Amino acid sequence: MSSELLISVLKDWVYPIFLVLFFFGLTIFAHELGHFLLARKRGMKVERFSIGFGPPIWKWTRDGVEYRVSWIPCGGYVMLPQMAPMEALEGKPETKPEELPPVSPADKIWVSLAGPLLNVLLAFLLACALWALGTPVNPSVVGWVEPGSPEELCGIQPGDRIVQVNDQKVKTWGELMEAVAFSRQATVQLHIERGSQKWVFDVETRLNEKFNIKTLDLYPRVRPYAQKVMPGSPAARAGIRDNDRFVSVEGVPVYSREQMISLISKRAEEPVEIKLLRGGTLMTLTAVPQMDPADKVARIGVRLGEDLEIMRPGATPLAQFQEVLGSMARLVKALVHHKETGVGINSVSGPVGISVFWWYAIVSGGVLMGLKIAVLLNINLAILNLLPLPVLDGGHILFSLVEAVIRRPLNARFVQAVQTTFAALLIAFMLYVTVFSDLRRFLPEKRVTPPTQPAPSSP
Repeated sequence: MSSELLISVLKDWVYPIFLVLFFFGLTIFAHELGHFLLARKRGMKVERFSIGFGPPIWKWTRDGVEYRVSWIPCGGYVMLPQMAPMEALEGKPETKPEELPPVSPADKIWVSLAGPLLNVLLAFLLACALWALGTPVNPSVVGWVEPGSPEELCGIQPGDRIVQVNDQKVKTWGELMEAVAFSRQATVQLHIERGSQKWVFDVETRLNEKFNIKTLDLYPRVRPYAQKVMPGSPAARAGIRDNDRFVSVEGVPVYSREQMISLISKRAEEPVEIKLLRGGTLMTLTAVPQMDPADKVARIGVRLGEDLEIMRPGATPLAQFQEVLGSMARLVKALVHHKETGVGINSVSGPVGISVFWWYAIVSGGVLMGLKIAVLLNINLAILNLLPLPVLDGGHILFSLVEAVIRRPLNARFVQAVQTTFAALLIAFMLYVTVFSDLRRFLPEKRVTPPTQPAPSSP
């Protein structure tokens, strides 16, 4: 393996995957640590602390507690025999609950709350780091309009700033795309600022079939750069290097990855003048795109990244929490009105989808994007775990509240049956999302070769 290939693998695969595993593991660890610490504080029996489910990859025992990392990285658990039984996910405890002293409903509630509370604390600490280091932002400014699209035909232009979608104010491209995806109508009203002028356009959305959400043929104003130049490619022969910032193609300023791809793809075997910035120096190079026989478009052999704007100081922790909570509330509203919005189970992501999205965000936006998603994940995990469903922390709280009202423990067989049923439903749901949402989106599609028509016979 050449040193150049090794560096590419480390930069584009090993480093981002390590960060995803680190942040994901940290999120699970923080959640389970909350349960663990408060259970010990309340004098409860702790048998196991596990990151992941299933058979262990690695384990060790100290002070009567087995610590392990398990094969299925979809969460974790702290085995507490005095809490509601969770044998379907955790296995059978060594100590029978009836052999241990009873635990008050209040203690069970506090132990259940501790996991989500520690996730909130971790999200706050990560948000503070983003506040200090800077927050990646992508303003809602149009960089490229798909030629011939309804957006171009109605008059939207590169450089337009979209400030409102229907009745929702937007400042970033993410907020813009979210507002479009969650709209109850197929046509959205875009409020645009163009210099001192203000415009309002009614635009027909299109369906993104992979994610099953509505979207627009608009792309953000983010200057593309050479994330990776393929060895022996037209770009390499022209002298383009990794991290070069593209300024223009054939005199046309480029403001998005899609725009540059469009400008290059139409110029097969033609010399193309490319202006770029390298270390603050403006350079002009000439590349000759080659036709890709599979996709029938011209390419120069560059994997493009996009420079996100870093706002320093970053958004305050309060602003970051408000952004995440607002997004969650809008998602719930869109799911409730799924008949109008089209947002359903196939629009959400499971652990596989989240991991792939996280990896891509780090590859394209760096560690700060990884931090931003970690904040979002911790807040989401804290709230979702408080839903009053068996298996989740909210289910334990619900059982404990019922115990407090009836002043006696719930029937163990009943609780076990309910927990097992919901565990099976949860596993089935995760498998469904993984197979029919995540894998469908990220696995390459099979190319369909049209049948060859037989040549007409000679007259």
